[in-house]
Amino acid sequence: MKKTNLLLLVFALFFSSLNLSAEDKMSYRDHNILGVGISLGYYSYGYLGTRSVGIPPLSAYYELGVQDYITAGPFLGFARWSYSYATAASRYSWTFVNVGARGSFHLTGLMNDILGMEINEEKIDWYITLLAGMEFRNYSSDTGWAEGTYDNTSRFFIGPSTGVRYYFSDSFAVFAEGGYGALGALTFGVSIKL
Repeated sequence: MKKTNLLLLVFALFFSSLNLSAEDKMSYRDHNILGVGISLGYYSYGYLGTRSVGIPPLSAYYELGVQDYITAGPFLGFARWSYSYATAASRYSWTFVNVGARGSFHLTGLMNDILGMEINEEKIDWYITLLAGMEFRNYSSDTGWAEGTYDNTSRFFIGPSTGVRYYFSDSFAVFAEGGYGALGALTFGVSIKL
């Protein structure tokens, strides 16, 4: 834990020493971003049988600009998986609801400054995101199979992801995120800058 805190301190000191307040730099302080997405990947419960997706992993978030390069806000994720067990002729399913907060650090301006790149900040938004929240899992079965093993549970989670957003206009964008998303490893979606 001490190494993590030290690394965060070094990271904060490095970026605070840069001159990031030039007048021509884009600021996320006045940006509010609403996004919805669908995730790929799935929870791998069940061994034999047929998996079917009831509702694919969907997520939504709303981020408020809190600093020139930082946005933060709530998110919500939902998915439902059904499964038919091959030998016992039973069916069971899981419903997942994830709720929490996410914070994003927008990198495009820093990449231009540090690496001498010329990425158009009005069109491309590279960012890293940290998600933290609670996952609520509801298990149901028509035969009571695996009762006690897959009971309803909740757990805390925290995880990073990285993404890129491409703006087709001043406010409408598509995005792709990879990493620990709300319910999957790869999320695609649309976002609107309000």
